[in-house]
Amino acid sequence: MMAFATAACAAGVPARGAAGVYAARPAPLAGRTGGSASGPTWSWLEREQLRPDTGSQSEEELLDWLIAGDPAQRAEAQVRLLSRGAALLPGLEALATRARDGEARAALLEFIQVLTKRRIHPDLLGGHPELSALSAKAVARGMGLVAFWETEPAPRELIEELPVRLCGNEPLTDSRLRIEGRRLQELRDKLGTLGGLALPGVERLLASPSATVRLQGIVLAAALGLRPGQAALERLRNDPGEVEMEGRHADSDVIETAPLASWRSKVSLSKRASLVARKFGASWREVRGHDTAVNRAEAGIIEWFGAVRTAAAADDSLRPTERVSEDLITGLRLDGGWDVTDAQQYWNHVRPVWRLFWRTFGPDLDDSTRGEWFALLNSRNGFQIRRETGSGDETVVRVETPAGEEAELVTFPHGVNAPVVVQRGVLPLTLSSKQPVYTLGIRLRLGGDWVDSGPFFAPPQEGRMTVWLQPELFLRYLKERADLHR
Repeated sequence: MMAFATAACAAGVPARGAAGVYAARPAPLAGRTGGSASGPTWSWLEREQLRPDTGSQSEEELLDWLIAGDPAQRAEAQVRLLSRGAALLPGLEALATRARDGEARAALLEFIQVLTKRRIHPDLLGGHPELSALSAKAVARGMGLVAFWETEPAPRELIEELPVRLCGNEPLTDSRLRIEGRRLQELRDKLGTLGGLALPGVERLLASPSATVRLQGIVLAAALGLRPGQAALERLRNDPGEVEMEGRHADSDVIETAPLASWRSKVSLSKRASLVARKFGASWREVRGHDTAVNRAEAGIIEWFGAVRTAAAADDSLRPTERVSEDLITGLRLDGGWDVTDAQQYWNHVRPVWRLFWRTFGPDLDDSTRGEWFALLNSRNGFQIRRETGSGDETVVRVETPAGEEAELVTFPHGVNAPVVVQRGVLPLTLSSKQPVYTLGIRLRLGGDWVDSGPFFAPPQEGRMTVWLQPELFLRYLKERADLHR
């Protein structure tokens, strides 16, 4: 992560106050209960906590939000302003003139790192004295890192990796250049903390008289998501240089193969530069006229996360989206309102969940905690889920709730159109099956009727899943889903 995560969440307490709607309305609260075998991960959310906000923000107000103390507020402002690109520079210059204390200027620098990584070249800051002065230290840091690298380069830090082909008629796939050397990895990680302000340094590598260093610069630019200027890209596309390096086949998760011998290959700089330029073009998501307000807003969130999260890529592939942004957007969609007509309406709808995300996880959400994120979101609908990998050969589903509720567990076997009741009784219930259970629904009795939403749980195969229910919230959720599908 760039400076955003460390500066924004230091000690978990913002030093500067929230502003606007963030100050007027408390963030949703979620209590962690521990997620032990005897209880769910979270306390149950009240839907009132997640009702949409009202009001609107001008560009001037969003600029002020860039230096607010609430990390969720700063992040929202960055997402909403990012697409303005170079048009923001006069406003940012004025903000830098007013923001004299260290924390405000550090917060503003966070956005400059994002803006220069995605939308403008750092050279454009030169016409704005305050922004140029604010960015100078980071630019100098990057230039110093690459100057040292040019003085003492490490030539054998890359390896060419070819994908394993399962059969002879598959289309050829371009090889990847992987960073395997420790020193080049360290250079990548240090440059990654500078955001787009590392680009002048990387472009210096791209102009090196050494073909090996130029190739390393190409790989670094892609791994860090830094798009070189057009002149640098054109020069590299016509670069006649070649670099000899070790090649090998990638490991395969699909088939087991004996270790394959490595070989020496010659890598063309012009080809690698063209591949990277093409990938940059494919990953660049410009707003199109027919995009809905929701599509535009979500594209902005994905672009922003791609900029603030320091790339951990070990090769020259580009990953325009990351799982954390996809998981966040999945949560926001529950409140985004597909009928919104503009960005303001979108953010009014999603802001409570956005703030919940930042209060509980923030950009540190990863594979180990994403299940907790979805359990938190689902708690407002009266259920929370925990999945565990099993060591046996059966699927075990345990449905926990205050005792006394009547329930049915239903599934849809392959080729059967109607649900089949596999277990009925008073909760809690446990279902054990040595046969695959791909979908599982839970019905509760409301009055004299079973309320059925259709199956929506996907139990792990040869694993354990625990579902905790809050009957009142869950019955309301089932009834709303049933009414929606009528």
